[in-house]
Amino acid sequence: MATKSAEPKAVEKTFDFPDALVTKAADLIAKQGYVSRKEISEMQDLEWAVDFGKKVDRYFLDADAKRYIYTEKFDFAGGEIDAIIWDMDQITTREAALEKLAEVLGKKVINGKLDQVTY
Repeated sequence: MATKSAEPKAVEKTFDFPDALVTKAADLIAKQGYVSRKEISEMQDLEWAVDFGKKVDRYFLDADAKRYIYTEKFDFAGGEIDAIIWDMDQITTREAALEKLAEVLGKKVINGKLDQVTY
């Protein structure tokens, strides 16, 4: 009788976020309302950026800073995808975050409309 081999389990990536980098992101968000890969190059890795956004959000929650931190990946013309972490009290809509990220990175928004990449 043949035995079925077990499917290998997916290994979930874990990231180490140095406190100094989290503090840098928090300071930038407090000052300019957002952080992108322009300020923190590691955000080029989209999985890293999403988990980093969670860490930055936790930083503000632990500090009782009353900020609504949001992380999102956006799709731009040419199929390029980038992430932004922002404070929704300073950049109040997803559309505004998309426009800010496009401006900062010199990207073109697809058809001038929001195109969210899901994760």
